[in-house]
Amino acid sequence: AMHAAEEGNRETGARRRAEDGDNFFVHSTPGTPPMRLDKMVSQAFGLTRSVAREKILRGLVRLDGKRVSKPSSQVDTETRNKLELINPDTGDRDRTTWKTHDHVLFNKPRGCITAQWSNKHQTVVEFLQKTPYFKPRLRPVGRLDLDTTGLLLFTTDGELLHRLTHPDWHVSKRYHVETMHPVTENMIASLRQGVELKDPRSGRLRLAAASDLQRISDTRVEMTIQQGMYRQIRRMFSTQGTEVVELKRVSMGPIELPDDLQLGHATPLNDDLIAATYASVSLV
Repeated sequence: AMHAAEEGNRETGARRRAEDGDNFFVHSTPGTPPMRLDKMVSQAFGLTRSVAREKILRGLVRLDGKRVSKPSSQVDTETRNKLELINPDTGDRDRTTWKTHDHVLFNKPRGCITAQWSNKHQTVVEFLQKTPYFKPRLRPVGRLDLDTTGLLLFTTDGELLHRLTHPDWHVSKRYHVETMHPVTENMIASLRQGVELKDPRSGRLRLAAASDLQRISDTRVEMTIQQGMYRQIRRMFSTQGTEVVELKRVSMGPIELPDDLQLGHATPLNDDLIAATYASVSLV
C-alpha cells in the first residue's frame, strides 16, 4: 500500500510539474535524439547558451504556449516546436519555430561594412539579402572592416558564434596580406614573436602575434592569427613601418574560401564542413 501511495505521489508531482511547465519533457521520435531546451533556445534566437539559460530560468520562454523554466529539459527535435521569447521591459514576444541551424559562407567585397544597417556604407547584410540563402536570424561570425575582403561566416547558432569568436577557443584565421613596402625577415620574426597593441576597449596593451607567417612575394604574405583585435593585422604591420594595402581572409578554422565563390556571393556550408566547424570548438 505504501508503494502504491509513493507511486501515486510521484505521478501527481510529475503532473503538477508538467502543468506548471517547470519540467517540460517531450519524448523524442524513436531513433532521433532529443535536444536540451537551453540549446534549442540558443539556436532559435541566436543567443549564447548562458544567455538562453538565464532567460529560461527567468520564465521568459514559452514552448508551444507553455512556460518552461528548466534549461535541461529534453525536447523532441522531430516536431515543430513553437518558441516565444518575452521582452521583460515591453512584454513583446519574439516568436519562431525551431529547426536546424543555417550556416552561410559569404565572400565579402571591399567597401561594405559588417553591420545590419548603415547610413554611410552598404552592409554585408544588404548583399546577403540578394542571395537565396538569406535568413533574418543569420548573424556574422566576427567582423571584417570596410576595406577587407574574403571569408565571412553567417550562422543562426548563437553558441557556435560565441565560441568561434572568443579568444579562449584559439580559432585560426588565415589572411593574404599585401603591403606597401617589402616584408623583411626582421619584420616576419617580429610579428611571429608578437607586438604590443593598445586594446581600444580597455586601453591596455596586449600582445598580438602571428601564429604562422609565410612569404608569398616581396610584398605579399600569408598570415594566420588566433586573436581578433580591432584592425589587428593592419596595426601589426604599422608597427613595422609599413601599410597594408590589401587584406583578404581565406580561411577560418576548417572553413576555406572557395576559389569559385565570387565577391558579394554566398553559399551554404555543406554537412561535412558544418560537422568539422562544430568539432573545432567542441560542440559535438
